[in-house]
Amino acid sequence: MATRHGLVRDLLCLPDSSPFAKLLDSCLRSRSARETRRVHARILNSHFSKEIFIQNRLIDVYGKCDCLDDARKVFDRMPQRNTFTWNSNITVLTKSGFLGEAARIFGSMPDPDQCSWNSMVSGFSQHDRFEESYEYFVKMHKENFFLNEYLFGSALSACPGLMDFDIGIQVYAMVSKSRYSTDVFMGSALIDMYSKCGSMACSQDVFSGMIERNLVTWNSLVTCYEQNGLASESLEVFVRMMNSGLEPDEVTLASVVSACASLCALKEGLQIHARVLAKRDGFFYRRPVRNVVSETSMVSGYARATSIKAARFMFWKMKQRNVVSWNALIGDMYMKCGSIEDGSRVFKNMMERDCVSWNAMIKLDHVTMIGVLCACSHVGLVEEGRLYVSSMTKNHSLILEKDHYSYMVDLLGQAGCLNEARNLIKTMPMNPDVVVWGSLLADCKVHGEIEMGKHAAEKLLEIKPRNSGPYVLLSNMYAEVGRWGDVVRMRKVMRQQGVIK
Repeated sequence: MATRHGLVRDLLCLPDSSPFAKLLDSCLRSRSARETRRVHARILNSHFSKEIFIQNRLIDVYGKCDCLDDARKVFDRMPQRNTFTWNSNITVLTKSGFLGEAARIFGSMPDPDQCSWNSMVSGFSQHDRFEESYEYFVKMHKENFFLNEYLFGSALSACPGLMDFDIGIQVYAMVSKSRYSTDVFMGSALIDMYSKCGSMACSQDVFSGMIERNLVTWNSLVTCYEQNGLASESLEVFVRMMNSGLEPDEVTLASVVSACASLCALKEGLQIHARVLAKRDGFFYRRPVRNVVSETSMVSGYARATSIKAARFMFWKMKQRNVVSWNALIGDMYMKCGSIEDGSRVFKNMMERDCVSWNAMIKLDHVTMIGVLCACSHVGLVEEGRLYVSSMTKNHSLILEKDHYSYMVDLLGQAGCLNEARNLIKTMPMNPDVVVWGSLLADCKVHGEIEMGKHAAEKLLEIKPRNSGPYVLLSNMYAEVGRWGDVVRMRKVMRQQGVIK
Protein backbone atom coordinates (compact mmCIF):
# COMPACT_ATOMS: atom_id res chain seq x y z
CA MET A 1 0.00 0.00 0.00
CA ALA A 2 2.84 2.36 0.87
CA THR A 3 4.44 1.63 -2.47
CA ARG A 4 1.23 2.50 -4.27
CA HIS A 5 0.89 5.78 -2.39
CA GLY A 6 4.52 6.54 -3.22
CA LEU A 7 3.80 5.95 -6.90
CA VAL A 8 0.85 8.33 -6.77
CA ARG A 9 2.98 11.02 -5.10
CA ASP A 10 5.64 10.55 -7.77
CA LEU A 11 3.07 11.00 -10.54
CA LEU A 12 1.71 14.16 -8.93
CA CYS A 13 5.20 15.70 -8.77
CA LEU A 14 6.23 15.00 -12.36
CA PRO A 15 8.04 17.83 -14.19
CA ASP A 16 6.15 17.10 -17.44
CA SER A 17 3.38 14.86 -18.75
CA SER A 18 5.55 12.46 -20.77
CA PRO A 19 5.18 9.59 -18.22
CA PHE A 20 1.39 9.90 -18.58
CA ALA A 21 1.80 9.83 -22.35
CA LYS A 22 3.83 6.60 -22.06
CA LEU A 23 1.15 5.06 -19.84
CA LEU A 24 -1.48 5.98 -22.44
CA ASP A 25 0.68 4.39 -25.15
CA SER A 26 0.67 1.21 -23.09
CA CYS A 27 -3.13 1.40 -22.78
CA LEU A 28 -3.37 1.81 -26.54
CA ARG A 29 -1.22 -1.25 -27.21
CA SER A 30 -3.44 -3.37 -24.99
CA ARG A 31 -6.63 -1.63 -26.18
CA SER A 32 -7.69 -1.43 -22.53
CA ALA A 33 -10.50 1.04 -21.88
CA ARG A 34 -10.35 0.28 -18.16
CA GLU A 35 -6.64 1.13 -17.86
CA THR A 36 -7.14 4.27 -19.97
CA ARG A 37 -9.78 5.49 -17.54
CA ARG A 38 -7.48 4.76 -14.60
CA VAL A 39 -4.68 6.81 -16.18
CA HIS A 40 -7.21 9.53 -16.96
CA ALA A 41 -8.22 9.66 -13.28
CA ARG A 42 -4.55 10.13 -12.31
CA ILE A 43 -4.21 12.93 -14.87
CA LEU A 44 -7.25 14.72 -13.43
CA ASN A 45 -5.57 14.72 -10.02
CA SER A 46 -2.35 16.14 -11.41
CA HIS A 47 -1.37 19.64 -12.53
CA PHE A 48 -1.54 18.41 -16.17
CA SER A 49 -5.34 18.07 -16.10
CA LYS A 50 -5.78 21.01 -18.46
CA GLU A 51 -2.65 20.50 -20.59
CA ILE A 52 -3.60 20.37 -24.28
CA PHE A 53 -0.98 17.78 -25.23
CA ILE A 54 -2.09 15.11 -22.75
CA GLN A 55 -5.78 15.88 -23.35
CA ASN A 56 -5.23 15.30 -27.08
CA ARG A 57 -3.57 11.97 -26.32
CA LEU A 58 -6.57 11.00 -24.19
CA ILE A 59 -8.98 11.75 -27.05
CA ASP A 60 -6.85 9.72 -29.44
CA VAL A 61 -6.48 6.70 -27.12
CA TYR A 62 -10.14 6.70 -26.06
CA GLY A 63 -11.14 6.77 -29.71
CA LYS A 64 -8.87 3.86 -30.65
CA CYS A 65 -10.22 1.90 -27.67
CA ASP A 66 -13.78 2.46 -29.04
CA CYS A 67 -14.71 4.69 -26.09
CA LEU A 68 -16.41 7.39 -28.14
CA ASP A 69 -18.37 8.94 -25.26
CA ASP A 70 -15.21 9.30 -23.16
CA ALA A 71 -13.36 10.93 -26.06
CA ARG A 72 -16.23 13.33 -26.63
CA LYS A 73 -16.38 14.29 -22.92
CA VAL A 74 -12.66 15.09 -22.90
CA PHE A 75 -13.10 17.25 -26.02
CA ASP A 76 -16.16 19.08 -24.67
CA ARG A 77 -14.49 19.87 -21.33
CA MET A 78 -11.24 21.22 -22.75
CA PRO A 79 -10.93 24.96 -21.98
CA GLN A 80 -8.41 25.35 -24.83
CA ARG A 81 -8.02 23.43 -28.05
CA ASN A 82 -5.52 23.37 -30.88
CA THR A 83 -5.75 21.98 -34.42
CA PHE A 84 -4.60 18.55 -33.28
CA THR A 85 -7.49 18.48 -30.76
CA TRP A 86 -10.06 19.06 -33.48
CA ASN A 87 -8.38 16.56 -35.82
CA SER A 88 -8.25 13.85 -33.14
CA ASN A 89 -11.97 14.25 -32.49
CA ILE A 90 -12.85 14.23 -36.19
CA THR A 91 -10.75 11.10 -36.76
CA VAL A 92 -12.46 9.31 -33.86
CA LEU A 93 -15.92 10.23 -35.19
CA THR A 94 -15.25 9.26 -38.81
CA LYS A 95 -13.71 5.91 -37.89
CA SER A 96 -16.69 5.16 -35.62
CA GLY A 97 -19.17 6.02 -38.37
CA PHE A 98 -20.58 9.17 -36.73
CA LEU A 99 -20.20 11.13 -39.94
CA GLY A 100 -22.90 13.72 -39.23
CA GLU A 101 -21.22 14.66 -35.96
CA ALA A 102 -17.83 14.71 -37.70
CA ALA A 103 -19.21 17.10 -40.34
CA ARG A 104 -20.62 19.34 -37.61
CA ILE A 105 -17.28 19.46 -35.76
CA PHE A 106 -15.42 20.06 -39.03
CA GLY A 107 -17.80 22.92 -39.90
CA SER A 108 -17.18 24.61 -36.54
CA MET A 109 -13.41 24.18 -36.73
CA PRO A 110 -11.65 27.58 -36.79
CA ASP A 111 -8.91 26.65 -39.23
CA PRO A 112 -9.05 23.17 -40.87
CA ASP A 113 -5.67 21.93 -42.05
CA GLN A 114 -4.49 19.23 -44.44
CA CYS A 115 -5.14 16.47 -41.89
CA SER A 116 -8.71 17.71 -41.23
CA TRP A 117 -9.63 17.54 -44.91
CA ASN A 118 -7.93 14.15 -45.32
CA SER A 119 -10.04 12.73 -42.48
CA MET A 120 -13.27 13.95 -44.05
CA VAL A 121 -12.51 12.67 -47.54
CA SER A 122 -11.27 9.25 -46.43
CA GLY A 123 -13.80 8.87 -43.59
CA PHE A 124 -16.85 9.40 -45.79
CA SER A 125 -15.38 7.18 -48.51
CA GLN A 126 -14.68 4.32 -46.09
CA HIS A 127 -18.31 4.36 -44.94
CA ASP A 128 -19.67 4.33 -48.51
CA ARG A 129 -20.81 7.96 -48.35
CA PHE A 130 -19.21 8.53 -51.72
CA GLU A 131 -21.04 11.69 -52.78
CA GLU A 132 -20.03 13.60 -49.65
CA SER A 133 -16.49 12.22 -49.87
CA TYR A 134 -16.12 13.53 -53.40
CA GLU A 135 -17.63 16.90 -52.41
CA TYR A 136 -15.00 17.32 -49.67
CA PHE A 137 -12.32 16.32 -52.18
CA VAL A 138 -13.49 19.01 -54.64
CA LYS A 139 -13.76 21.67 -51.91
CA MET A 140 -10.29 20.78 -50.66
CA HIS A 141 -8.92 21.23 -54.17
CA LYS A 142 -10.64 24.62 -54.46
CA GLU A 143 -9.10 25.68 -51.15
CA ASN A 144 -5.67 24.96 -52.73
CA PHE A 145 -4.73 22.23 -50.27
CA PHE A 146 -2.14 19.72 -51.40
CA LEU A 147 -3.66 16.53 -52.84
CA ASN A 148 -1.51 13.52 -51.96
CA GLU A 149 -1.70 9.89 -53.09
CA TYR A 150 -3.98 8.93 -50.18
CA LEU A 151 -6.53 11.60 -51.09
CA PHE A 152 -6.46 10.56 -54.73
CA GLY A 153 -6.93 6.97 -53.57
CA SER A 154 -10.00 7.92 -51.51
CA ALA A 155 -11.46 9.90 -54.41
CA LEU A 156 -10.88 7.02 -56.84
CA SER A 157 -12.51 4.55 -54.45
CA ALA A 158 -15.56 6.85 -54.27
CA CYS A 159 -16.06 6.97 -58.06
CA PRO A 160 -17.57 3.47 -58.50
CA GLY A 161 -19.97 4.19 -55.63
CA LEU A 162 -21.08 7.37 -57.40
CA MET A 163 -21.89 5.29 -60.49
CA ASP A 164 -20.34 8.10 -62.51
CA PHE A 165 -17.58 7.03 -64.87
CA ASP A 166 -16.99 10.64 -66.00
CA ILE A 167 -15.99 11.70 -62.47
CA GLY A 168 -13.49 8.84 -62.44
CA ILE A 169 -11.98 10.14 -65.67
CA GLN A 170 -11.74 13.65 -64.16
CA VAL A 171 -9.91 12.33 -61.09
CA TYR A 172 -7.64 10.31 -63.37
CA ALA A 173 -6.83 13.51 -65.32
CA MET A 174 -5.86 15.21 -62.06
CA VAL A 175 -3.65 12.25 -61.10
CA SER A 176 -1.92 12.28 -64.50
CA LYS A 177 -0.98 15.95 -64.01
CA SER A 178 0.38 15.36 -60.52
CA ARG A 179 3.68 13.97 -59.27
CA TYR A 180 1.91 10.64 -58.67
CA SER A 181 1.20 9.85 -62.32
CA THR A 182 3.73 7.00 -62.30
CA ASP A 183 3.18 5.97 -58.68
CA VAL A 184 2.56 2.23 -58.19
CA PHE A 185 -0.08 2.86 -55.52
CA MET A 186 -1.97 5.22 -57.84
CA GLY A 187 -1.79 2.74 -60.71
CA SER A 188 -3.30 0.02 -58.52
CA ALA A 189 -6.07 2.37 -57.34
CA LEU A 190 -6.87 3.31 -60.95
CA ILE A 191 -7.06 -0.36 -61.99
CA ASP A 192 -9.44 -1.00 -59.11
CA MET A 193 -11.57 2.06 -59.94
CA TYR A 194 -11.97 1.16 -63.62
CA SER A 195 -12.68 -2.45 -62.68
CA LYS A 196 -15.53 -1.48 -60.33
CA CYS A 197 -16.91 0.77 -63.06
CA GLY A 198 -16.93 -2.27 -65.36
CA SER A 199 -14.28 -0.96 -67.77
CA MET A 200 -11.82 -3.83 -68.02
CA ALA A 201 -10.20 -2.36 -71.14
CA CYS A 202 -9.23 0.79 -69.20
CA SER A 203 -7.94 -1.32 -66.30
CA GLN A 204 -5.75 -3.28 -68.70
CA ASP A 205 -4.52 -0.07 -70.38
CA VAL A 206 -3.46 1.41 -67.02
CA PHE A 207 -1.68 -1.83 -66.10
CA SER A 208 0.08 -2.04 -69.47
CA GLY A 209 1.23 1.57 -69.22
CA MET A 210 2.77 1.23 -65.76
CA ILE A 211 6.56 1.51 -65.66
CA GLU A 212 6.79 -0.27 -62.31
CA ARG A 213 4.52 -2.98 -60.90
CA ASN A 214 4.41 -4.69 -57.54
CA LEU A 215 2.36 -7.46 -55.96
CA VAL A 216 -0.53 -5.08 -55.18
CA THR A 217 -0.70 -4.05 -58.85
CA TRP A 218 -0.85 -7.65 -60.08
CA ASN A 219 -3.42 -8.52 -57.41
CA SER A 220 -5.58 -5.59 -58.56
CA LEU A 221 -5.68 -6.94 -62.12
CA VAL A 222 -6.19 -10.58 -61.06
CA THR A 223 -9.03 -9.53 -58.77
CA CYS A 224 -10.71 -7.16 -61.20
CA TYR A 225 -10.95 -9.82 -63.93
CA GLU A 226 -12.32 -12.36 -61.45
CA GLN A 227 -14.90 -9.95 -59.98
CA ASN A 228 -16.12 -9.00 -63.45
CA GLY A 229 -16.81 -12.64 -64.32
CA LEU A 230 -13.74 -13.12 -66.52
CA ALA A 231 -12.31 -16.10 -64.63
CA SER A 232 -10.14 -17.41 -67.50
CA GLU A 233 -8.50 -14.00 -67.98
CA SER A 234 -7.92 -13.78 -64.22
CA LEU A 235 -6.02 -17.08 -64.28
CA GLU A 236 -4.01 -15.96 -67.31
CA VAL A 237 -2.88 -12.84 -65.43
CA PHE A 238 -2.01 -15.04 -62.45
CA VAL A 239 0.21 -17.25 -64.64
CA ARG A 240 1.96 -14.14 -66.01
CA MET A 241 2.46 -12.92 -62.47
CA MET A 242 4.04 -16.21 -61.39
CA ASN A 243 6.30 -16.17 -64.47
CA SER A 244 7.45 -12.64 -63.58
CA GLY A 245 8.99 -14.02 -60.39
CA LEU A 246 6.54 -12.46 -57.90
CA GLU A 247 5.24 -14.70 -55.11
CA PRO A 248 1.46 -14.64 -54.60
CA ASP A 249 -0.01 -13.79 -51.23
CA GLU A 250 -3.34 -14.59 -49.56
CA VAL A 251 -5.14 -11.89 -51.60
CA THR A 252 -3.97 -13.50 -54.84
CA LEU A 253 -5.04 -16.91 -53.63
CA ALA A 254 -8.52 -15.70 -52.68
CA SER A 255 -9.16 -14.40 -56.21
CA VAL A 256 -7.50 -17.30 -58.02
CA VAL A 257 -9.37 -19.97 -56.07
CA SER A 258 -12.63 -18.09 -56.64
CA ALA A 259 -11.85 -17.99 -60.38
CA CYS A 260 -11.18 -21.74 -60.35
CA ALA A 261 -14.52 -22.29 -58.61
CA SER A 262 -16.30 -20.24 -61.29
CA LEU A 263 -14.76 -22.50 -63.94
CA CYS A 264 -15.52 -25.63 -61.86
CA ALA A 265 -11.76 -26.23 -61.81
CA LEU A 266 -11.39 -26.99 -58.12
CA LYS A 267 -8.63 -29.53 -58.76
CA GLU A 268 -6.52 -26.78 -60.33
CA GLY A 269 -7.40 -24.46 -57.42
CA LEU A 270 -6.10 -27.01 -54.95
CA GLN A 271 -2.91 -27.44 -56.98
CA ILE A 272 -2.33 -23.68 -57.01
CA HIS A 273 -2.97 -23.51 -53.28
CA ALA A 274 -0.50 -26.31 -52.58
CA ARG A 275 2.10 -24.84 -54.93
CA VAL A 276 1.99 -21.43 -53.30
CA LEU A 277 2.24 -22.84 -49.79
CA ALA A 278 5.22 -24.99 -50.80
CA LYS A 279 6.89 -22.13 -52.66
CA ARG A 280 6.61 -19.79 -49.70
CA ASP A 281 8.25 -22.41 -47.43
CA GLY A 282 5.66 -22.30 -44.69
CA PHE A 283 5.28 -18.51 -44.75
CA PHE A 284 1.49 -18.79 -44.53
CA TYR A 285 1.69 -21.14 -41.58
CA ARG A 286 3.83 -18.65 -39.72
CA ARG A 287 0.98 -16.19 -40.28
CA PRO A 288 -2.13 -18.30 -39.50
CA VAL A 289 -4.65 -15.46 -39.47
CA ARG A 290 -3.76 -14.58 -43.04
CA ASN A 291 -3.92 -18.21 -44.05
CA VAL A 292 -7.60 -18.11 -43.08
CA VAL A 293 -8.24 -15.91 -46.14
CA SER A 294 -6.98 -18.43 -48.70
CA GLU A 295 -8.47 -21.45 -46.97
CA THR A 296 -11.84 -19.71 -46.64
CA SER A 297 -11.71 -19.10 -50.40
CA MET A 298 -11.21 -22.84 -50.87
CA VAL A 299 -14.24 -23.59 -48.68
CA SER A 300 -16.37 -21.08 -50.56
CA GLY A 301 -15.10 -22.38 -53.90
CA TYR A 302 -15.99 -25.99 -53.14
CA ALA A 303 -19.44 -25.00 -51.86
CA ARG A 304 -20.14 -22.84 -54.92
CA ALA A 305 -19.10 -25.73 -57.15
CA THR A 306 -21.72 -27.81 -55.23
CA SER A 307 -19.04 -30.07 -53.78
CA ILE A 308 -20.47 -29.93 -50.27
CA LYS A 309 -18.49 -32.87 -48.93
CA ALA A 310 -15.20 -31.32 -50.07
CA ALA A 311 -16.20 -27.88 -48.66
CA ARG A 312 -17.01 -29.42 -45.30
CA PHE A 313 -13.76 -31.41 -45.29
CA MET A 314 -11.71 -28.30 -46.10
CA PHE A 315 -13.53 -26.29 -43.43
CA TRP A 316 -12.91 -28.74 -40.59
CA LYS A 317 -9.31 -29.18 -41.74
CA MET A 318 -8.59 -25.47 -41.21
CA LYS A 319 -6.23 -24.82 -38.31
CA GLN A 320 -7.97 -21.55 -37.55
CA ARG A 321 -11.40 -20.22 -38.49
CA ASN A 322 -12.98 -16.82 -38.20
CA VAL A 323 -16.53 -15.60 -38.70
CA VAL A 324 -15.90 -15.18 -42.45
CA SER A 325 -15.00 -18.87 -42.68
CA TRP A 326 -18.24 -19.89 -41.01
CA ASN A 327 -20.22 -17.47 -43.18
CA ALA A 328 -18.64 -18.91 -46.32
CA LEU A 329 -19.78 -22.41 -45.41
CA ILE A 330 -23.24 -21.38 -44.17
CA GLY A 331 -23.93 -18.83 -46.91
CA ASP A 332 -22.80 -20.98 -49.82
CA MET A 333 -24.50 -24.11 -48.51
CA TYR A 334 -27.73 -22.20 -47.93
CA MET A 335 -27.75 -19.80 -50.85
CA LYS A 336 -25.86 -21.51 -53.66
CA CYS A 337 -26.49 -25.21 -53.13
CA GLY A 338 -29.87 -25.37 -51.46
CA SER A 339 -28.45 -27.80 -48.88
CA ILE A 340 -30.67 -26.54 -46.08
CA GLU A 341 -30.09 -29.40 -43.65
CA ASP A 342 -26.30 -29.19 -43.89
CA GLY A 343 -26.34 -25.41 -43.69
CA SER A 344 -28.69 -25.46 -40.71
CA ARG A 345 -26.45 -27.96 -38.90
CA VAL A 346 -23.39 -25.73 -39.41
CA PHE A 347 -25.34 -22.66 -38.29
CA LYS A 348 -26.46 -24.37 -35.06
CA ASN A 349 -22.87 -25.50 -34.46
CA MET A 350 -21.73 -21.91 -34.86
CA MET A 351 -24.40 -20.68 -32.42
CA GLU A 352 -23.33 -23.25 -29.83
CA ARG A 353 -19.71 -22.12 -30.08
CA ASP A 354 -20.82 -18.49 -29.83
CA CYS A 355 -22.81 -19.21 -26.67
CA VAL A 356 -19.91 -20.90 -24.88
CA SER A 357 -17.38 -18.26 -26.04
CA TRP A 358 -15.36 -20.96 -27.83
CA ASN A 359 -13.47 -18.30 -29.71
CA ALA A 360 -13.85 -14.53 -29.43
CA MET A 361 -13.69 -14.28 -33.23
CA ILE A 362 -16.58 -16.72 -33.76
CA LYS A 363 -19.64 -14.60 -33.23
CA LEU A 364 -22.66 -14.39 -35.47
CA ASP A 365 -22.68 -11.22 -37.52
CA HIS A 366 -24.96 -9.52 -40.04
CA VAL A 367 -23.57 -11.54 -42.95
CA THR A 368 -24.31 -14.82 -41.17
CA MET A 369 -27.94 -13.84 -40.73
CA ILE A 370 -28.26 -12.67 -44.34
CA GLY A 371 -27.27 -16.18 -45.47
CA VAL A 372 -29.75 -17.79 -43.09
CA LEU A 373 -32.67 -15.49 -43.99
CA CYS A 374 -31.93 -15.86 -47.70
CA ALA A 375 -32.20 -19.63 -47.29
CA CYS A 376 -35.48 -19.29 -45.40
CA SER A 377 -36.78 -17.08 -48.20
CA HIS A 378 -35.77 -19.59 -50.90
CA VAL A 379 -37.59 -22.53 -49.30
CA GLY A 380 -40.41 -20.73 -47.50
CA LEU A 381 -39.42 -21.34 -43.86
CA VAL A 382 -41.60 -18.57 -42.44
CA GLU A 383 -41.64 -19.55 -38.77
CA GLU A 384 -37.88 -20.18 -38.77
CA GLY A 385 -37.33 -16.78 -40.38
CA ARG A 386 -39.38 -15.08 -37.68
CA LEU A 387 -37.38 -16.85 -34.96
CA TYR A 388 -34.03 -15.92 -36.54
CA VAL A 389 -35.02 -12.25 -36.84
CA SER A 390 -36.17 -12.21 -33.24
CA SER A 391 -32.94 -13.87 -32.06
CA MET A 392 -30.80 -11.27 -33.86
CA THR A 393 -31.79 -8.53 -31.44
CA LYS A 394 -32.61 -10.60 -28.34
CA ASN A 395 -29.77 -13.11 -28.32
CA HIS A 396 -26.99 -11.69 -30.49
CA SER A 397 -27.30 -7.89 -30.05
CA LEU A 398 -27.48 -7.38 -33.82
CA ILE A 399 -29.42 -4.55 -35.43
CA LEU A 400 -31.43 -5.46 -38.51
CA GLU A 401 -30.04 -3.93 -41.70
CA LYS A 402 -31.69 -3.33 -45.05
CA ASP A 403 -30.83 -6.76 -46.49
CA HIS A 404 -32.37 -8.55 -43.49
CA TYR A 405 -35.61 -6.62 -43.99
CA SER A 406 -35.55 -7.35 -47.74
CA TYR A 407 -35.30 -11.11 -47.28
CA MET A 408 -37.89 -11.15 -44.50
CA VAL A 409 -40.38 -9.10 -46.55
CA ASP A 410 -39.88 -11.49 -49.46
CA LEU A 411 -40.29 -14.54 -47.18
CA LEU A 412 -43.53 -13.22 -45.69
CA GLY A 413 -44.85 -12.09 -49.05
CA GLN A 414 -44.24 -15.43 -50.73
CA ALA A 415 -46.08 -17.17 -47.90
CA GLY A 416 -49.08 -14.86 -48.40
CA CYS A 417 -48.50 -12.94 -45.15
CA LEU A 418 -48.80 -9.66 -47.03
CA ASN A 419 -50.17 -7.54 -44.17
CA GLU A 420 -47.32 -8.69 -41.95
CA ALA A 421 -44.83 -7.88 -44.73
CA ARG A 422 -46.30 -4.38 -45.14
CA ASN A 423 -46.23 -3.77 -41.38
CA LEU A 424 -42.60 -4.88 -41.28
CA ILE A 425 -41.77 -2.33 -43.99
CA LYS A 426 -43.40 0.37 -41.87
CA THR A 427 -41.06 -0.45 -38.97
CA MET A 428 -37.89 -0.13 -41.06
CA PRO A 429 -35.57 2.55 -39.59
CA MET A 430 -34.24 3.29 -43.08
CA ASN A 431 -36.15 4.21 -46.25
CA PRO A 432 -37.29 1.05 -48.09
CA ASP A 433 -35.56 0.72 -51.47
CA VAL A 434 -36.62 -0.71 -54.83
CA VAL A 435 -35.72 -4.24 -53.71
CA VAL A 436 -38.12 -4.13 -50.75
CA TRP A 437 -41.04 -2.56 -52.63
CA GLY A 438 -40.33 -4.71 -55.69
CA SER A 439 -40.55 -7.89 -53.57
CA LEU A 440 -43.86 -6.78 -52.08
CA LEU A 441 -45.27 -5.87 -55.51
CA ALA A 442 -44.25 -9.22 -57.02
CA ASP A 443 -45.78 -11.11 -54.09
CA CYS A 444 -48.99 -9.04 -54.37
CA LYS A 445 -49.27 -10.12 -58.03
CA VAL A 446 -48.84 -13.80 -57.08
CA HIS A 447 -51.57 -13.58 -54.42
CA GLY A 448 -53.86 -11.20 -56.34
CA GLU A 449 -53.70 -8.40 -53.76
CA ILE A 450 -54.33 -5.47 -56.11
CA GLU A 451 -54.74 -2.55 -53.67
CA MET A 452 -51.57 -3.33 -51.75
CA GLY A 453 -49.81 -3.96 -55.07
CA LYS A 454 -50.91 -0.52 -56.24
CA HIS A 455 -49.43 1.03 -53.10
CA ALA A 456 -46.13 -0.82 -53.63
CA ALA A 457 -46.03 0.25 -57.29
CA GLU A 458 -46.58 3.90 -56.31
CA LYS A 459 -43.71 3.70 -53.83
CA LEU A 460 -41.48 2.16 -56.51
CA LEU A 461 -42.33 4.93 -58.95
CA GLU A 462 -41.47 7.57 -56.35
CA ILE A 463 -37.95 6.13 -56.27
CA LYS A 464 -37.60 5.37 -60.01
CA PRO A 465 -40.29 7.24 -61.98
CA ARG A 466 -39.16 5.99 -65.41
CA ASN A 467 -38.98 2.32 -64.49
CA SER A 468 -41.46 0.36 -66.61
CA GLY A 469 -41.56 -2.68 -64.28
CA PRO A 470 -44.16 -1.40 -61.76
CA TYR A 471 -46.46 -0.20 -64.57
CA VAL A 472 -46.31 -3.55 -66.35
CA LEU A 473 -46.83 -5.65 -63.20
CA LEU A 474 -49.77 -3.53 -62.04
CA SER A 475 -51.28 -3.56 -65.53
CA ASN A 476 -51.03 -7.36 -65.62
CA MET A 477 -52.68 -7.59 -62.20
CA TYR A 478 -55.61 -5.49 -63.48
CA ALA A 479 -55.85 -7.65 -66.62
CA GLU A 480 -56.00 -10.89 -64.60
CA VAL A 481 -59.18 -9.71 -62.82
CA GLY A 482 -60.71 -8.12 -65.92
CA ARG A 483 -60.23 -4.48 -64.94
CA TRP A 484 -59.56 -3.42 -68.54
CA GLY A 485 -60.29 0.25 -67.89
CA ASP A 486 -57.41 0.32 -65.41
CA VAL A 487 -55.18 -1.48 -67.93
CA VAL A 488 -55.86 1.24 -70.51
CA ARG A 489 -55.28 3.92 -67.88
CA MET A 490 -51.90 2.46 -66.91
CA ARG A 491 -50.76 2.37 -70.55
CA LYS A 492 -51.88 5.98 -70.99
CA VAL A 493 -49.89 7.06 -67.92
CA MET A 494 -46.82 5.25 -69.31
CA ARG A 495 -47.12 7.17 -72.61
CA GLN A 496 -47.58 10.48 -70.78
CA GLN A 497 -44.52 9.83 -68.61
CA GLY A 498 -42.43 8.75 -71.61
CA VAL A 499 -41.88 5.31 -70.09
CA ILE A 500 -40.88 2.65 -72.62
CA LYS A 501 -41.79 -0.97 -71.89
